[in-house]
Amino acid sequence: MKYYLDFSTKLICFFLLNLCGLSLSAQVTFTTYHRKDGEETKTQDSAYFLRAVHVDIQGKDKVYRIEEYYLRNDSLKLNGISESGRPPFRFLGKKYEFHENGTLKSFEKFSDDSNLIDSAFYLYPNNKLKMIVFYPSELKKKKLLIKKPIYVVYYDSLNNKKLENGNGFISFSIDEKEEAEEGQLVNNLREGEWRGKSGRDSFVEHYKEDKLLSGTKTKENGTVISYDSTTYKVQPEYPGGTKEMMYFVARNYDYPKQAMMNGISGTVEIEFIINKQGRIEDVKLKNDLGFGTGEAGIQVVKKLRKWKPGMLRGEPVRVGYTLPIRLNLRGI
Repeated sequence: MKYYLDFSTKLICFFLLNLCGLSLSAQVTFTTYHRKDGEETKTQDSAYFLRAVHVDIQGKDKVYRIEEYYLRNDSLKLNGISESGRPPFRFLGKKYEFHENGTLKSFEKFSDDSNLIDSAFYLYPNNKLKMIVFYPSELKKKKLLIKKPIYVVYYDSLNNKKLENGNGFISFSIDEKEEAEEGQLVNNLREGEWRGKSGRDSFVEHYKEDKLLSGTKTKENGTVISYDSTTYKVQPEYPGGTKEMMYFVARNYDYPKQAMMNGISGTVEIEFIINKQGRIEDVKLKNDLGFGTGEAGIQVVKKLRKWKPGMLRGEPVRVGYTLPIRLNLRGI
């Protein structure tokens, strides 16, 4: 499949004109300050960008307009609509990101269930095209099925075309998190040796038709960690699985009397971190129904057993988790 695209100044203007149409009549705005890696900070002096979350109510539903601004020059960093008001955001429709010098960094489109769809464009700070990725989708039995992305074209920083129609060399990077990886694609599948970095760690991985065969990570102190597909990326696991955890919550959640007297039903959401040792920390209330329902949710989460920690490239990592607790007067 070939894609013929006229990437010109007219296309950039089209993006910017569409950006003007993203404005919503927001009712409430929440502002936070963040470091370059996205972590929130309480002081503006230590922040790299400002995030404004505008709440817009559409009937019984809420959507959130997310805007981010570089603090050094007040230029726009990100603009998009999300169905969630807190990270990780679930973007809907068009999302725009900009470099600090004001040029377009990326343009992406998301489906109603927050999956990337259609063509996405990525540019360098000098306004030169970096990469085009096509995200195919298919409507099947009224459900949108997302297929593997097609890497249409990739140019290096010197404007040399390195990849076309899924074949050639490509490099991915997330500058804010100091993450990068590069290697060969064959028919849109990773092949051979890939190299990269994550923070101050570096890694080398070997692929065959997109399957990870082996990898080694070298940490800043020289420690070498080996891994394969079974230890590359593993989610935390509660003893006995998710079903056992929900049984525990149902048996131990203390439904507040005031909530019962007022007929309170709905979903309480509790956020927490599962640390490298599998212990729960940083427990926070994400969605509260009032009348003590949120505090009761926090208390039951603190009683949960120790987890099997998540893994990334062969070593334990901290992983965020959101637990929904569904309440009704017939039981949890």
